[in-house]
Parts: sequence; C-alpha cells; structure tokens
Amino acid sequence: MKKLSVLGVCLFAGLTAVAQNSLVKEVERELKSGIEQYPQKIEKLKPAFTDAETKDRPYVWYVAGKGGMDYFDNQEVLKQMGKPVDDQIIGTSLMNSFDYLIKALPLDSIPNEKGKIKTKYSKDIIKLVQGHYQDLNKSAVNLWHAQDYSNAYKSWKMYMELPYNPVLGANAPKAMHDTIACDIYYNMGLAAWQAGTLQEALDAFDCALAKGYNKKTIYDYAIAVAYNMDRNSSKMAYYAELAYPLYGAEDNQYIGYIINNKIANKEFEEAQVLLEKYIQADPTNSQLYYVLGVLYDSQENVEKAMENYKKAIEVNPENAQALLQYGRQLCNQAYRLDDEISTLPAAQYNERRTNEVNVLFKEATVYLEKAYAVDPDNTSDALALLRNCYYNLQDEENLKRVEAMY
Repeated sequence: MKKLSVLGVCLFAGLTAVAQNSLVKEVERELKSGIEQYPQKIEKLKPAFTDAETKDRPYVWYVAGKGGMDYFDNQEVLKQMGKPVDDQIIGTSLMNSFDYLIKALPLDSIPNEKGKIKTKYSKDIIKLVQGHYQDLNKSAVNLWHAQDYSNAYKSWKMYMELPYNPVLGANAPKAMHDTIACDIYYNMGLAAWQAGTLQEALDAFDCALAKGYNKKTIYDYAIAVAYNMDRNSSKMAYYAELAYPLYGAEDNQYIGYIINNKIANKEFEEAQVLLEKYIQADPTNSQLYYVLGVLYDSQENVEKAMENYKKAIEVNPENAQALLQYGRQLCNQAYRLDDEISTLPAAQYNERRTNEVNVLFKEATVYLEKAYAVDPDNTSDALALLRNCYYNLQDEENLKRVEAMY
C-alpha cells in the first residue's frame, strides 16, 4: 500500500509537469494565430511561472516575453492605422516582457555535463531586448498621456537601467548620452510626483541634476516636492542653493528657502553672513533686505528688522511682504506704547494717545493698505491689522470698508 502511494505521488508530479509544459506550448500556438489576445493569454500562462516543474525553464519566460513584444508591435501597427488601442495595457505588457526575457536569459545559459554552455533562446532574447529597447521610452510617453503616471515612471526607470543590467552584460543596449539621460530623469521625476511617490521623484530629479539638467523648472518642482514631504526645509534649501546662482536674480524665492532653513536650525550668524554677501553682490535686490529683516525679526531685534524692511521698501516700493511686515511692526509699536502710557492720568494719556499712538496706527495703515493693494492673495493678514488700526483710530468709515473685504 505504501509503495502504491509513492507511485501515485510520482505519477501525479509527472502528470503535473506534462500539463504545465503542454500549457506553455498551447499558449505559444494561440499567440501565433492571435497575438492581439496576448493580455488574456498571459493570464492563462501564469500558473507555469510558479509551478515547480516549469518556473526554472527558460522556455516559459521566453514565450511570455516574446509574446509581449510581438503584441506591442501588433498594437503599434494598429495605432498607426488609426485603430483604437489601450496604451496602458500595451505599456505594461512591454515592461513585463522585458522582465520575462531577463528572467529567461540566465536560465538558458546552463553548462552541460562537459561544462559547455548550451543556449537555445539567448540569441533571440538579446535581439528582442535590443530591438525593443527604444520602445520603452515611447511606451513611457504613451503611459504619461494616458495619465498612468506610476507605470510611466517604471517604464522610464527600466529604460535608464537596462544598459547597466548585469544579466545582459556586453549585450546590453548602449547607455544614452548625459544630454538625453538628464531629460529622461526629469520626466521620471515628474511622473513619480504625479503618482505621489515623492522620494522617487526627488531621486529622479537628483539624477537629472547630476547629468547636467539645469532648467529653472527642475529646481522649482523639486522644492515643491520637498515641501510636500512634510515641508522638508533642508531639502528645499538644498535645491534653492543650487538654483540661486543661476536664477536668483529673476526669482527671489530661493533666498527665502535658504534663510528659512538656517533660521529653523538657529544658524542666525551664518544666515546673516550669507545675506550680507548676497546684498554686497546685488545691492538693489529688495528681497534680500526683506529676508534680512525676517532674520532679525526671528531674533526679536525689532530695530534692525524695521531698518531692513524699510530699506527693502525704498529699493522696491511694491515689495508687498516688506510693506506688510513694516506695517505690522508699526502696529506693534503702537500697542506697546499704548500699554506703557495706560497708567498715566487721563488728560496726559489722551494727549500722548493722540500725538503718538494714533500717529503710529495711521502710519501703519499706509503700508498695510499698499501691501494689500499690491498683492491681495498673499497679504490677507493686512486686513486683520487694518481692522485693528481703524478700530483704534475710531475711523468708522474705513473700518466698515475693511470688514466688507474679509
């Protein structure tokens, strides 16, 4: 009885192996007569990928990989004829086909009993890989347009990594020149960003920068991605430091990111030295004085903060943020002074209130009104400050006007 059981197990294993081999042959025949059915047929073939008797046989992976590339070619022809095709299915099928063929290659290179390497599919595999290599880029573009950003990223990633795949060795496609590679990495970064894989996006942007990509957009996008990664100020500052020598003259935001990071790390002295260096090189840059004012503000050096906000306004009378912060400081001065004189006799208090406190509030309204007029989208705080100013000045008409603007 025991022998019969063992025999039954062996017989079952043998039948399973035959069944899986038959399945592969059957799928291969079906693909030859109807390659457009590849997406359905590959699902039919998948049990052979994990079966113990077939998963290490190159034939299985070769059939899957060749079928996918034949399917890609078939669909490209239909597309050129104006026929409707599914770029997502085509793109993912092509990527999977490369994986299948790379899986098949080492399995096909097995020494025989004499130590000699015998191959059956390797030449065809190399030919298919090399012949369809550029299609990975085309497929990535199609996936991007189909808004399948995750797979667009994967397709470009495979496109960049395939020339260095050790399985292919000397048979790998030739690596592209840096001038092309940097564009591909940039596109990868955009795709990963859209897919929500932010670290992959930054990694791709870093590769693009390393290859020589230096258009302004890459710094701006990298900063935006870093911001979305829990406001990573150090990474934002890193990209800003790269961008500032190239684009700092046309875009003042970079210096802000650099200094904000130093303020966050309490590197006040280093930040001041850096700002003064920038000011010396570009003394008509209003934003530099504004940021230096913010630096002093963060250290509660009100006098120096106001001095630099005022300088920023003198250089550029429409620097909305400098106008806002200077107006805010005037309000704060008014509040502090009002507190100081609050214990004076009524007549003395009223005199100083009129001649000193209210003068500060009135001066503040000039800067705050202009800040809001110049940039209402980014100076909404000015409205709250104006409301308090007009309330303290008992200016009912302007108070109602500002309240209506909320």
